[in-house]
Amino acid sequence: MKQNDKQIPVILIVDDVEVNARLLKKMVEKMGYQGLTATGVKEAVSQMQKELPQLILLDIMMPDMSGYQFCELLKENPDTKDIPVIFVSAASELDDKMKGFQVGAVDFISKPFDYGEVAMRVNTHLKMYQMKQELEDSNRRLSIIVSEQAKKYDEEQKRLLKALAKITEGNNATGMTKHLENVAYNARLLAQALNFTEKYENQISKTYIEAVELAGAVHDIGKLTVPKEILDKPTKLTETEWEIMKHHTDNGDELIRAAYPDVEDNTFVKVACDVVRSHHEDWDGSGYPDGLKGSDIPLSARIVKIVDVYDSILSDRCYRSAYTKEESLAYMKQGSKSRFDPYILEVFLKIEKQLRK
Repeated sequence: MKQNDKQIPVILIVDDVEVNARLLKKMVEKMGYQGLTATGVKEAVSQMQKELPQLILLDIMMPDMSGYQFCELLKENPDTKDIPVIFVSAASELDDKMKGFQVGAVDFISKPFDYGEVAMRVNTHLKMYQMKQELEDSNRRLSIIVSEQAKKYDEEQKRLLKALAKITEGNNATGMTKHLENVAYNARLLAQALNFTEKYENQISKTYIEAVELAGAVHDIGKLTVPKEILDKPTKLTETEWEIMKHHTDNGDELIRAAYPDVEDNTFVKVACDVVRSHHEDWDGSGYPDGLKGSDIPLSARIVKIVDVYDSILSDRCYRSAYTKEESLAYMKQGSKSRFDPYILEVFLKIEKQLRK
C-alpha cells in the first residue's frame, strides 16, 4: 500500500448508497480535503492499494461485508491499523456504538448528514491523526539520532579498551601478546558457537559476542597493578607473591570502573569488567576473588575462563612445560565439574579444532 505524500489529506468514503457517498465527498471537499469514494469493501481495498487515506468514513450496513468486520480487518493490518475510522450510520442505539468502538472506530456520524457535525468530527480526528503521525516521525528521528550517538559512544569505549589491551601486552612478559590475542579470538568463536545452541540463542547477541572478544583481550589488565618482578619471575611464585598476583582480578575491575564510571550503561565495558574480575572463578565456587559458584559467575567470564586456561596450558610456564594437545584436552575434561561450566565446556570440545593455538 502506498502512503499518501500529498499536502492535502485524503479521506476515503465507503458507502454502498452512492448518493450518500457523493454527499459526503462533496462535504469533505468543501472542507478542503480530497475525497475518494468506494461502494463496497472490495473497491475500498483497491483504492487503498493505490493510496492510503488519512481518514475513513465507513458505512456499517453493506452487502459484501459489514462495516464492523471491515474495520476489524483494517485494525489487524499494520499498514492501516492507525488510520482513524468514523462509522456512518442511521443507528442510534448505544449497543451499536459500543460495538463500533470495540472494533476500533474513533467516532460516529449520524444520518441524515449535517455539515456542521461532519466537519467537526472529521476535522477533530484528522488533526489528531496528523499530530500522532508527526509525533511518531519525531520519535523515529530521535531514535535514529540516539542510536547513532550510542554507536559512536560504543565505538569510543571499544577504542579505549583496545588501547588498554595494548598497554597490558606491553607490560607483560614475552609471549603474553600472543596469549591475549588467542584468548580474544577463541572467546569469540566459543560465544558464536553458544549462540547457535537452544540454551543461549536468546542471551547472546552480535554485540555481546563482540564484547566478549574485546574482554578476552583485556582479561588480564589487572596485571598492570602487579609488580613486574612478580610477573617476570622465572621460578614459581611464593605464597605471598601468589596472593598479590591473585588480586589482578579485582584490581583490574577497579581500574576499568575508575576509567568508566557508567559501567552498567555500556555492554562492552560491563562485559569487560565481568571478565576481568571473574575469569578465575571456578564452577564449584573454589575460585577467586569472590568465590562465585555456578551460574552466579557471569556468562562472559565462564566463556573466557575456558579459552584462557586452554591456551595457557598449551604454553610453557616457569613451573611446567607446555601440555601436549592430548594432555590439554584431558585436563579440560577433568575440570568439567569443578572448574568449568560443563555445558560451555561441552560446546568448547566440539569446536576445539577451530581454535587458534
